[in-house]
Amino acid sequence: MTVQPLSAKATPSQNVTTKAVFTKNRFAKTALALLVATAVAGCSVSPSRLSDNDVMANTVENQTLLAEDFAPVTQAIDLNEAFARTIKHNRDARLKAFEAVVSQGQLAVDQFDMLPELAARAGYTYRNNYAASASVSFSGDEPAALGNNPSYSVSSDKSTVNASIGATWDVLDFGLSYFRAKQQADRFLISKERERKVVHNIMQQARNAYYRAVSAERLLNKINPLIIQSRSALADSARIEQMRAQSPMEALNYQRALLESLRTLQDLRKDLMPAKAELATLMGLNPAEPFELADVSTPNFQVPEFNLDISAMERTALVRRPELIEAQYQERITKEEISSSFLTLFPNLSLNAGVYYDGSDYLRNNDWTSAGLGVNWNLMNVFRYGKIDQLNKLKVAATKQQALAVSMAVISQVHIANIEYAEAQDTYDLSTRYLDVANRIQEQVQSSRAAQNVGELTVISEELNALLAELRRDLAYADLQNTFGKMLVSMGLDPLPNGFGGMNLEELSSAFDIMFERWSQGDVDVVSEEQMQAAYLSVKAMREEG
Repeated sequence: MTVQPLSAKATPSQNVTTKAVFTKNRFAKTALALLVATAVAGCSVSPSRLSDNDVMANTVENQTLLAEDFAPVTQAIDLNEAFARTIKHNRDARLKAFEAVVSQGQLAVDQFDMLPELAARAGYTYRNNYAASASVSFSGDEPAALGNNPSYSVSSDKSTVNASIGATWDVLDFGLSYFRAKQQADRFLISKERERKVVHNIMQQARNAYYRAVSAERLLNKINPLIIQSRSALADSARIEQMRAQSPMEALNYQRALLESLRTLQDLRKDLMPAKAELATLMGLNPAEPFELADVSTPNFQVPEFNLDISAMERTALVRRPELIEAQYQERITKEEISSSFLTLFPNLSLNAGVYYDGSDYLRNNDWTSAGLGVNWNLMNVFRYGKIDQLNKLKVAATKQQALAVSMAVISQVHIANIEYAEAQDTYDLSTRYLDVANRIQEQVQSSRAAQNVGELTVISEELNALLAELRRDLAYADLQNTFGKMLVSMGLDPLPNGFGGMNLEELSSAFDIMFERWSQGDVDVVSEEQMQAAYLSVKAMREEG
């Protein structure tokens, strides 16, 4: 064997081999560099703050959408139109409506989980050389030596195209998906009940805000002139004190009384000023949007005639309150969860079938079909059964206790609302009589003032007393209406008429007018004892048959 000197010139075949090795190494290094660069780029994501332009552009877009969504105010708004605008344009109500729509969309998506998985795949693979391999015999638990001249074989191309369409159906997943879909269906119904609850609450808030805004509009027109008159009298008293035309103690007492009146008036004004803006927000109006209230110039102090039996109110609330219906749906969700938890204890049966294609020239059959059946069962599930059964019983008991707690809370709310309404009626009657007396005293003081028998402080004081009496009367009536609305909400009565979604503001306002007028006369569809017993016997018979 001869050894070639280091300085000897390489043969052409050696040059080709060296060049191939160099090319291969360069390709490998390039591929590695690209992989590292991609990995680094993927890991180098950093927080990107919104620019001022982005924020301002989004603000302009939101302002435009809000402005387009406003229903123009063409006339003075009464209570029924306030209800209609609240339902149509209140953002909280719309949010709950969108949540119900999203829940319904999730239900439609979950139903697809019960279908078999149908997957279509296609691919292309390439390698720079053939996947040649050699084989040796195997005996005595040891493979034979490969030898100096092994025989290699090839069974695949350097590049291949493959495709397949296959369906896989897991019976256990189907069962679990079925129960999940039923649970999502109940969650959708729960979202509808929560939407009802939001509607009840915002209409109650709209009723309260409307009468506060009416009181504010009526009384602010009287408070401001009285504040000006009090400040003028205070300035006159200070001048008289400086001129020593009156004893210092008498002047100071006079000024203290005026300052007390001013403080009372300013506290009243501070409390009443935001009332109209709060109502505008509930109605979906811009608080800067000017609008008039119908009951300011012509107030209507009509007292609702609502004399229902408390037991009928309880039954109606227990049947119609959204919270209790939600609790019943939650019980069904718990039972479906129990069924799905037991289902996981069973063996898992999977079915699969597919059509396949491989473009390799070394295959005799480039396309074929296959089908399979498999069973998988975790034997440890046998020991889990007892614990799962105990846990499920606890879940059912907890859900039932929650429903009973909500039922007791609902009954309490009905009784409290009924008591508050009776007290509000008495308070309103008393405040009406007090206002009548205060107005008569004010008339007497005005007559005495004309005869110059009383001073300016007495006139201001009685005007303030009359104003406070009027405010108490208005607030007492607002509280009466508020407690009336609480009674309706406590019974779960739905204020929305059928088909309200397709009504415009005028039609919806008219529907509210008819409905609340009927309820104000005590004409309410309550649930009778006979209806309750008939429903109970019917459901009991169905359960026994099932």
